[in-house]
Amino acid sequence: MTKKITITLEENLIDELCVTALENGKKKTQIIREALQDYFDTQAVTKTVQDYKMGTLQRVSHQNVRESLGL
Repeated sequence: MTKKITITLEENLIDELCVTALENGKKKTQIIREALQDYFDTQAVTKTVQDYKMGTLQRVSHQNVRESLGL
């Protein structure tokens, strides 16, 4: 399901978005969607690395993974 939102961007970002969309044959919404997904993915990886460095990352044994997958 998708929902419509309204955002305000600087004019130079809008210009760059339009050029990028035209060059790549994509809709502006698709580029924004991909950029947001990349941002969220990066944030998730960054958090995981930080948790690992701080020793707060929850570890799961190989056996627990196999059991959760029914193997």
